Amino acid sequence: MRHSLLLGLSGLGLLLTPTRVEAQWSLRLALEAPLYVHTSSNGQSSSFGINDSFQPTIDLIGSYFITGSVGLDLELRTGMAATGTGYTRQRTSLGAGVTLDDPTFPLYGRVSFPIQIEDAVVAFLRAGGGLKILDMAFLRVYFELTADFPLGGGGVGFFSSQAVNAGLGVWLRL
Repeated sequence: MRHSLLLGLSGLGLLLTPTRVEAQWSLRLALEAPLYVHTSSNGQSSSFGINDSFQPTIDLIGSYFITGSVGLDLELRTGMAATGTGYTRQRTSLGAGVTLDDPTFPLYGRVSFPIQIEDAVVAFLRAGGGLKILDMAFLRVYFELTADFPLGGGGVGFFSSQAVNAGLGVWLRL
């Protein structure tokens, strides 16, 4: 009985011992544009590609890496302009997310939940990943593909809109 109590207390002590956390901040800045967008509203379906309307956006992501490969993100994304008749720029959105990035592997993945805060409020699921083109100690140049799906709000549903985006940016690890 005494040995099992000591063994249990030892195990509990190991679980409660703080581990070494290598927290690190990072900042990403990218120029992004939708490659393809599909929307469906009131029985009407429409789609356009980058060849119809170029809609560049600035994507700013601040991250706090709680481990060497898992980061908690805060993303701010805002459209700058739109080309083509009848098209408007992408609306501003803000949201939280998670990045999975193994520093020794050239690919990374992320998921976020941005909320469009301009005009109608719409929550999105954004999933994507990228390729680290240039990877130095603190500076990275990356290419990223993302897909956006509305979760709700503003009269939209998950299958009412989809967007595939491409971006090129710089990533500073501080």
